[in-house]
Amino acid sequence: MTGIVDKTHITHVNDGFTFLGHRIIRKRGPRGTMRTVTTIPKDKFCNFAHKLVKELSGNFSVNKINMVESLNRKLAGWANFYQFTDYTAVMYGKLDRIIFWKLAHWLARKYRISIKSLVRQWVRHPAEGKAKIWQLFGRSGRGNLCGVTLRRLVTSRKAQFRWRNPEINPYIPRDEERNTVTSRYHDVAMAMSHV
Repeated sequence: MTGIVDKTHITHVNDGFTFLGHRIIRKRGPRGTMRTVTTIPKDKFCNFAHKLVKELSGNFSVNKINMVESLNRKLAGWANFYQFTDYTAVMYGKLDRIIFWKLAHWLARKYRISIKSLVRQWVRHPAEGKAKIWQLFGRSGRGNLCGVTLRRLVTSRKAQFRWRNPEINPYIPRDEERNTVTSRYHDVAMAMSHV
């Protein structure tokens, strides 16, 4: 019985709460109306950043191409998980800087060369006004000659959440009358803003 009490927490939506890895809070929007938004919880951000930094704090025997591919998979998964989240640019930018420089230190330790030399050799500007990226070339763990670019989170796809009720409810028998209300996302957001 204590497990249920420990996990139950009642809070006002203006104070915010964390649910399934997202922080949900009601804020005042640009037009002055209150609206519900989701953000990345700080502890989730810190834990993920710490995990990537730990991976780049050792493992100097790992092939550089394999290391960057491993980082890219983790960054892509994280960006995909938070694709419907609001206000991600600041945290994504911060994490991009952390990984950019941590990879620089990892490469410098691995090859016993200065970071300045590494930057001249492997850092590129993808386009005018865009931030620098690591673009590494070499042999992969399987011996194939290839190139790989370190993923930047700030370029990740942002998706808009769409609310949709299913037309068929599997829990209602087919001969029974369907007694559900179909609502659009805007109506739900308005209802949440008046809670």
